Amino acid sequence: MLLAIDVGNTNVVMGFMKNNKPFSTWRINTKNISTEDELSVHLKNFLDFSGYRFSDIEDLCVASVVPSINDVFKYYGKKYMNKNPVFVKVKDVNWINWNVWTPNEIGADRIANVIGAKELYRKDVIIVDFGTAVTIDILTDQYEGGTILPGPRTAIQSLFTSTAKLPSVEARVPDSPVGKDTVTNIQSGVMIGTMFAIDGLISLFEEEFTKTFKVISTGGYGQDISKMSTKIGEYVPDLTLQGISLFYSKKDENSSR
Repeated sequence: MLLAIDVGNTNVVMGFMKNNKPFSTWRINTKNISTEDELSVHLKNFLDFSGYRFSDIEDLCVASVVPSINDVFKYYGKKYMNKNPVFVKVKDVNWINWNVWTPNEIGADRIANVIGAKELYRKDVIIVDFGTAVTIDILTDQYEGGTILPGPRTAIQSLFTSTAKLPSVEARVPDSPVGKDTVTNIQSGVMIGTMFAIDGLISLFEEEFTKTFKVISTGGYGQDISKMSTKIGEYVPDLTLQGISLFYSKKDENSSR
């Protein structure tokens, strides 16, 4: 089986894939992986919990936006599997036209999201991914680009570290947009403000392309914020892992030809 790994700035999400869909997933803090042996320990816990063994993993495919730990996965593959893991790279996605100035700058998670969205909806879809950063990607019959803004947790931490008195608070949607104390003031501004920023940007994109898009979301805070949005129509929790798996299978198909 394929082990798909989404390496983000905050968390690493791993999933065992079948027919390009995860049937078991695991999430750990990115800071907890610094060597191939530590990764092996985490994987053993994952395997034991899921009822599998190391020998059941046939290959690794990794989408990473943290270059500093990519070598951990390379060393793990060589030491424990005697093979090199496959990394998601835009140059290997030749079935999508990347209509941007510098395709090589596109994050691997965004590449995977676009691959997954194209498989699900073919075209005219916008993907909103809620992570350390919120990324918005536009797919017509080609990839058109998008935008990046701070994720909710990042925005809250920025207020906490850049001010003398504002506390670090839980990133949750408050019951009312009107904050009654410092905590709910911050939650309103960050969570509800992020939703309006996203909806506003999507409206601008639809004006720019003179069409209405299917809008989907994924990522940690996506479900809560998507419920408030008037633009986001569907939450797809495993979109990135699905895209990683599709990249692996399509890359293999293309290389075999």
